[in-house]
Amino acid sequence: MNPMPKQKRWRSKKYLEFIREQPCIVCGYKTTQAHHIRFANNSGTASKPSDTWTIPLCKLHHLEYHQIGRDTFYDRHGVDIFLDLFTLTRKYIETSWDLQG
Repeated sequence: MNPMPKQKRWRSKKYLEFIREQPCIVCGYKTTQAHHIRFANNSGTASKPSDTWTIPLCKLHHLEYHQIGRDTFYDRHGVDIFLDLFTLTRKYIETSWDLQG
């Protein structure tokens, strides 16, 4: 029985730039950082998840996320991470198509 192949992580400087141009998903502040969402199956020790698992957070909320943890952060701020990820990806695709004509 062959072990499952290691999943290749998608990296895109262009996508991360797009994420950083979006407002913070919590407060709407315009200057943001790209935060990679970690789940048990999408990251390992000392490795970031694929760039598709990225949300825009202002510096304050990015720091808070790391201080209190994912679940507490989502509960405190009413974040629906899958809806946010889907919405961001959709906006990126639509924006990319618009630029291509």
